[in-house]
Amino acid sequence: MQLRHAAIAVLAAAVLGLAACGGESDSDAKKDIAEAVKDAVVGQNLKARCEEATTKDFIRRVYGNVGQCRKAEKPEPDDEPPTDVRVSGVKIDGEQATARVRYVGGNTDGSEGAFEFRKEEGKWRIDDLGVDFLRSQVERGLKSDDQESAVLRDPKVRECARKALAGLPDDQLKRVAYAEISKRTSAQKDVARVVTPCLSQAGSGTGSGNASFLREKFEQGVAKGARRNGVPKATIDCINEKLRSSISDEEIQQTAASGGKTSAELRRKATEAVTACRAG
Repeated sequence: MQLRHAAIAVLAAAVLGLAACGGESDSDAKKDIAEAVKDAVVGQNLKARCEEATTKDFIRRVYGNVGQCRKAEKPEPDDEPPTDVRVSGVKIDGEQATARVRYVGGNTDGSEGAFEFRKEEGKWRIDDLGVDFLRSQVERGLKSDDQESAVLRDPKVRECARKALAGLPDDQLKRVAYAEISKRTSAQKDVARVVTPCLSQAGSGTGSGNASFLREKFEQGVAKGARRNGVPKATIDCINEKLRSSISDEEIQQTAASGGKTSAELRRKATEAVTACRAG
């Protein structure tokens, strides 16, 4: 009898011990999740964003590696990150969780949607961003006139880009959004393919009259390369004038969408223009 009572006492003590020092409470988990979001979003702590508040898998999928994350997230002078975040609706399922996040302040004030979390090395970390959140970011980001890219300051281009991105299927939208976030050169092709058709609507009205933004950039590139080779300004003007009649905006758009890979046909036309202008 005494041994039986002793065994029960030992078992009870073990159970009580587990209850006292065991699993994390939901309230603690919710607090840690909210802190992870704030660390990753508010302020300019690159270590938190790229190593402490996000999972290794998230960094790999979005940026490729920590170094690229730090490069992409390095603050720019005109950056306006959120000043705060609101985290609600936290749902925990073992080592995984979801929550609804809303940005407060900054360039994308009011962006809202789902975040996914996973416990890694004993800490709750951001593991993915919901498509609804990414769509909200696109909408909010393209509403502002204060754009880093000069061409996106044109309301027509912004509206075209907004519609193009809004019409993408979820998986493609996520791929394009992550390409933009990562700022990897190879990944930017996905963004270019979607947005490039919109750029033909923009033009600064300089240089070539009503030329599109892309054509202006194209002509600037031709002029820059020619000047490096000692070509006189009059010859450069002649070359661009001939290229305006031989190369269409559509061909320039296709080149931009391909990541700048020039087709054999465009190279042929450029060679003919250079030869004719030098001969003249």
